[in-house]
Amino acid sequence: MKKTSLSDIARQLGVSKTLVSLVLNGKAKEHRISDEVSNKVKKLAKELNYKPNQIAKGLRTGKTNTIGLIIADIANPFFGKLGREIEKEAARHGYRIVFCSSDENPENSQKQIEMLQQGQVDGFIIAPPAGSENQILSLKRNRIPFVLIDRNFPDIDTNYIVVDNIQAAFDATDHLVKKGYKKIACVTLNVHLNNMNQRVLGYKQALIENNIPVDEDLIKMMPFTHEKDDIMEAVKQLEPGNKSKVEAIFFATSKLGIMGIETLHSMDLHIPDDIAVVSFDDPDAYKISQPPVSAIAQPLQEIGRESVNVLLDLMKNGGTETKKIVLKAKFIPRKSSGY
Repeated sequence: MKKTSLSDIARQLGVSKTLVSLVLNGKAKEHRISDEVSNKVKKLAKELNYKPNQIAKGLRTGKTNTIGLIIADIANPFFGKLGREIEKEAARHGYRIVFCSSDENPENSQKQIEMLQQGQVDGFIIAPPAGSENQILSLKRNRIPFVLIDRNFPDIDTNYIVVDNIQAAFDATDHLVKKGYKKIACVTLNVHLNNMNQRVLGYKQALIENNIPVDEDLIKMMPFTHEKDDIMEAVKQLEPGNKSKVEAIFFATSKLGIMGIETLHSMDLHIPDDIAVVSFDDPDAYKISQPPVSAIAQPLQEIGRESVNVLLDLMKNGGTETKKIVLKAKFIPRKSSGY
């Protein structure tokens, strides 16, 4: 079936192709085209199911109404859900999202930035992997609109939307202490990212403020490229089930938490009777788990809304000031921590 063109609409109405283009691009009033003619053009375009050629439109206007979203790890439920929120908010403003996942690899993110630039995206929303500082500096230097999410680089002045990781990790660990646990382990990622560092810091601060010595042997640092066997080994090294060694575990991501809980179940340990568990992030799996898992819920809708709106302001107005937005995450106690 032939696709409807501007010429088709113009021919049926007996007007010029230029007039049709001006109306459908929202420039009717600017060029003193009457409401009557404008309404006829829009009505016929709708009846004929006219769809503009986005590539051609992008070449004319320099804009494609497309945002490049580079998340860190598509296998992490957090990023999947956050991506959906960003996509919904962008759609509200007439923008499409092109998804990429860097897998926390700076070489991947560099290639993705270049690919998306070739596709003429209007701006970027990025969860930058460790080691990608030069990529962010290059975007900044070339005045390409972008916003960082989930993590930022403290030494680079950029727009970002993050949560208060220190307070969130503090709240989760403090909850465990208040429930009577003292030998609390932390399983985190061994990556040079400030969000992971802040989560470990919040964990340590909660112990210190409750007069519990920090035992570095109870902190397990996992490489990002970890496999399930790596998690199993790290968890088993903590000797869960032996309460003289460890009584509770704080998992710094939901991906670590899901694998860690599977390991505890495989060891025939009962949560929370044998070992208590809390985790950063709150995937749906935690709500239906047996028992349900105590978790730190990040405000996904708010992160999605803020990231898109800050980026749109940058793209439309140039952004007169850097916006550094830190949102509050909510700790939700459930049965896995004896609640």
